[in-house]
Amino acid sequence: MGSGHFANEGPSKASYFKNMQVVNSDNKLIPLSNLKVYATEPHCYNIIKGINNEGNYFYYGGPGRNIKCP
Repeated sequence: MGSGHFANEGPSKASYFKNMQVVNSDNKLIPLSNLKVYATEPHCYNIIKGINNEGNYFYYGGPGRNIKCP
């Protein structure tokens, strides 16, 4: 998933999204709030969220099938 590297490998390895926004009913961009992340198979892939002065972001990824991942 993503680059094939786990989220905790960070910006030089893991895939990421940043500065995420949604379009509201008035067709205006609104920064995401209360972002929740979840990985159903954390031995296969994972996700780590964060927030900085630019907004919400998350790193995600993983190699998929491996010894610990069925």
